[in-house]
Amino acid sequence: MLQEDHQNANMNKIISIINKAIKKCPQYEQSQNYLLESRKIVLFNEGLREQILKCQDEIRELQKEMTQPSKKLRRKANEISKKYRCSNCEKKYGSEASLNLHCKIKHAFSETDSKTQIDHSFQI
Repeated sequence: MLQEDHQNANMNKIISIINKAIKKCPQYEQSQNYLLESRKIVLFNEGLREQILKCQDEIRELQKEMTQPSKKLRRKANEISKKYRCSNCEKKYGSEASLNLHCKIKHAFSETDSKTQIDHSFQI
């Protein structure tokens, strides 16, 4: 008997919990299409998930840009003072190395020609 009373008490507790839960649930409305509403919620959540993933990708890219050293900014041609002038064509350059490179590329024939003349004059 004691065991039956205990089972009945447990059943009564379970029934009272279920009744309380039923009272808290909203009433089912026949005019409402619950399947459609649940589908809308699923689609909305998928859209939110895509936006979150996109934001996470953008954050990763920004963090990568912040950690990587940026390129060194170079001066523009009009910002360089050009004090080295070519004696053959009067072009101006910002460094002696640039002038020498120009001479080698543009005036190679005249330069080598003059060097061979100098070499011939020193031969005995």
